Amino acid sequence: MKKIISFLIALSLAAGAAFAMAEEIVYTATVTKAMTIREKKSTSAKKLGSVEAGEFINIIEYEETWTRIEKDGVKGYILSKNVEDLANAAGYNDEAEALYLGVASKALTIRAQMSRSAKKLNSLIEGETVYILELGEEWFRVVKQGIEGYVLASPITDLKPAHEGIELPAEFIPPPPFEAVYTATADVNLSIRKEMDADSRLLGTVYENEDVEVMEIGGDWAHVRKGDAEGYVRADHLRYYKRLDPYGPYLPGVVWYPYAARAIGEVELFAEETGELLRTVPSGSIMAVSALNEELAVTLPYDRITARIQATGALELEPVLPWDEAQNGDLIAVFSTYYDPAQETSAQIGRLHNIRQGVERLDDVIVGAGEKFYFNDFCAPYTKANGYLEGPIVNYVSSQKLGYGGGICQVSTTLYNAILQIPIEVIKQQVHSSYGISYVPLDMDAAVGNGNIDLRLRNSLPYDVRFALQAEGGVLTVRVYRAS
Repeated sequence: MKKIISFLIALSLAAGAAFAMAEEIVYTATVTKAMTIREKKSTSAKKLGSVEAGEFINIIEYEETWTRIEKDGVKGYILSKNVEDLANAAGYNDEAEALYLGVASKALTIRAQMSRSAKKLNSLIEGETVYILELGEEWFRVVKQGIEGYVLASPITDLKPAHEGIELPAEFIPPPPFEAVYTATADVNLSIRKEMDADSRLLGTVYENEDVEVMEIGGDWAHVRKGDAEGYVRADHLRYYKRLDPYGPYLPGVVWYPYAARAIGEVELFAEETGELLRTVPSGSIMAVSALNEELAVTLPYDRITARIQATGALELEPVLPWDEAQNGDLIAVFSTYYDPAQETSAQIGRLHNIRQGVERLDDVIVGAGEKFYFNDFCAPYTKANGYLEGPIVNYVSSQKLGYGGGICQVSTTLYNAILQIPIEVIKQQVHSSYGISYVPLDMDAAVGNGNIDLRLRNSLPYDVRFALQAEGGVLTVRVYRAS
């Protein structure tokens, strides 16, 4: 009988040993604090041993509350909440497994499931490389130290392929970093939205008459930044754009005109949309025009609309060269505005006289590379003693309708619209009012006057420029040349 009992005990021990051998070490980890190893999953269970803070452990089974470990041949349980740095015991190569790489922008928890309450598998510290197996809208499947799990997608930045031949899906290609190209002013309170959608998340507000940085305009929306808020506002309520880099993109609404056209006979100007005859321009007048189309016609800026010249045989075209291709003496910019050629009233006579004063004073002026140009240095003061007559002025704050120098602002405005087509820095410019003036698009005028009302420029081109002005037959044209 004793032999039978001894045999059964030996068999039981052998089975237990076989079971113990079958319990594979699947993970390694460390612990964050000293703990007791318990015989069962209970803080009151028999104590089998202990682990110290920072100690390396072998894990047989990792669960939500309790982790089964092996230490020095002893197997038991410790609390899972104090286990960290979980790693695959069989070895790992996270980078080789990953399809994509990213960077954790803050501390993150790797979860067993796509849920904020799921079991914690590991963690990421701010700035740590994230090895990504699968991308998702809200969660990414990742691997760390051979352990797969899920992290929230939004804090993962700088996404890129982990290996050659892998492409990042278009929806995960990060947008370019914000680089302000313009500043602009809001004419009403504007909501900054996360997306180009009036119902998307509100990020901030640009208040009426407040300036905001603008990166780009796409359709009805502008990509802007105010402080830490970067998003989208309605573009139709942004005004008074200013270019931050003279070599950057044109201001919205600026058009490059490739020719200065000289009339070699009388030329008729028609409205582009309606076909209405706008005026007849006499021979010798110079106008900024677009390139010839298939109908051998050109268009041109006329007040706030577009005009057309059909009989291009009556034009002699001088090409405008890109500023970086121009040689000495080449034309690099041109713009035209139009005025009433009639000389029947004293106001008309005075206005044309003042325009011609500006033309005479600025024609053939050379601005050296890097030098500044102040309009008022050449044309002010706007007084009778300085050769000006009374002409119509833009005045919304008083009943005064005439003033000495009235009309000179058309010269400054035409010059301003010409230099907007080339890399010349605008140091100072202001509009007459929120209503604008009739001979250029809204917000594209440049007022001048006595005192500090001035158009100020800096020649940021690598060469000198020369201004050439003409007022003839109701057409005021400014041409800018590379100076020889």
